[in-house]
Amino acid sequence: MNRLGAHWRYAGLGALIVVCLGLLVVAAANIIRIERQMQISATQNMTWIFGQTQIEALSLSSALSSDASSSEVLLRYDLLVSRLNLLRDGPQWRFLSEAGLADGLMGWRDGLLRLDPAYGGDPAALKAHVTALSTALRQKASQVMSREWQVQSERLDRLRKLHLLALVAIMGALISGAALAVLLVDRERRLMRARVDRLRAERLQRDLNRERAASEGYRRFADLIAHQVRTPLAVIDSAMHRLTRSGKPPTPEVIRAKADVSRQAVARLIRLTDTALLMARVDRGAVAPELACHDLDRIAATAIEDLQAGRRVTLRSGNRPVTAICDPVLTSEILANLLGNALLYSPPDSEIDVRPLFSGDMAMCDVCDQGSGMTPEELACAFDNFARGARHRDLPGSGLGLPLARHLARLQGGDLTLKPREGGGLIARLSLPGKVVT
Repeated sequence: MNRLGAHWRYAGLGALIVVCLGLLVVAAANIIRIERQMQISATQNMTWIFGQTQIEALSLSSALSSDASSSEVLLRYDLLVSRLNLLRDGPQWRFLSEAGLADGLMGWRDGLLRLDPAYGGDPAALKAHVTALSTALRQKASQVMSREWQVQSERLDRLRKLHLLALVAIMGALISGAALAVLLVDRERRLMRARVDRLRAERLQRDLNRERAASEGYRRFADLIAHQVRTPLAVIDSAMHRLTRSGKPPTPEVIRAKADVSRQAVARLIRLTDTALLMARVDRGAVAPELACHDLDRIAATAIEDLQAGRRVTLRSGNRPVTAICDPVLTSEILANLLGNALLYSPPDSEIDVRPLFSGDMAMCDVCDQGSGMTPEELACAFDNFARGARHRDLPGSGLGLPLARHLARLQGGDLTLKPREGGGLIARLSLPGKVVT
């Protein structure tokens, strides 16, 4: 309803502005027309023409009364006729016709032409005619003057009204324009406020979603940590309980076996703690890679040796060294994570291949296993924090390894991808900026 009312207000003000502009155009056109008429009136100046005609009539009458020469009389006669002819021109004739003075003047002119002295006109009759004409001109001059003042007054009155109309139109347009500008500014202000409110709401929604995601992540992390910590502790507790439950002292072999089990459980706890701490450092930007050129084959070989799983992991190097621009510590962490996953999710008797190679200007390292692989749904969320496949929930793991490995790869300008392996299994590909060594 408010929007409809606003549209009607805009339409009404716009229509009022159009009407005011139309009135302004009409007033301007009429002002121009009246000014043109006043210019024409200034050129015709009927009072001056009548005065000049009357002067010529008196001059001819004076010449006829004196002993003036015939040539002087003819000159004065011709001048008087020319003045009367001037009254027959377009503007003057229209003015006389509108004033009702044209017919009488033309009768005086026709009588004057019949008494032309050049063709033997009677001088006495001519003088009497001219004297009567002079009297008539004097009378008509006063009528013409009155008519001119009347016409001029009417024009000035119309001109004042048109000026007033133009002023009203201009003021109406200005007021309407100002009102429209106020409405537009108010509308823009309300739109800006709505936009700010929408952005604030979106930001609050994003913050809320982020907090919900963080809360969910913390909950999943707490559940995961509780499970992953409880399992090694249960193993240690079971080992210690068996040592103390026996009625006789344990043999060195039993102690060594239980100690190995406890050490493995402690190592698992340490790995879980280290992974969580490193992930936290990466999240807050506290990990700065030290990039340099390193032999990716050597880094992979070291990672394999550190796992002590050489019997199941095969390093397949090419004919030329693969040099990567990377941080060797972070790259070793990535490869250790990928190798640990491959060993964990592959059958015990299967082999794992590690293949350093070049692809364009990138140095690659593929870790290929022969395990059960991942479904498309598991691949889609494999790099989410705490994500674990439903088929592997009973196996040890924090769900942070792959997200951490990808973060570390991207910190070095590379990436980490997963894809199914032909024949079963998974290929984890680490990509890093490479340098071809000739």
